[in-house]
Amino acid sequence: MTVERRLVNENACPLIGTTPERRTSAGEFGDDRPGDAGLGLRHQAVQFGLPGAWLALLAPANTNKAVIDKLYAAMAEAVNDPKVRTLFVEQGAEPLVLDPEELRDFMASESAKWAAIIGKIGIEPM
Repeated sequence: MTVERRLVNENACPLIGTTPERRTSAGEFGDDRPGDAGLGLRHQAVQFGLPGAWLALLAPANTNKAVIDKLYAAMAEAVNDPKVRTLFVEQGAEPLVLDPEELRDFMASESAKWAAIIGKIGIEPM
């Protein structure tokens, strides 16, 4: 359980809303408090295009498709397990499973977006 969740659950810290633009599947704190969108706000990370954290399971280039499919099926089964989902949500994460093609497209779009931002602000490669 996160420190924030513990403080809210113990009524040591009042909570008006939560930072996600939309509610997580478990309702961020397991109750009826709205996410920022429900308060008429827009999460700054979303508003300014800042990154959220995400995790991905990757394999070496040219890995056999049958192996990729088997790894994807096992990962999807694990992430969709109610006990595993609960562990993610308790840490403030919203588990989402993208198939290999969706993940490839997402990573390509993130790479292009951040390359443009980095170029625009003038960060030089190391």
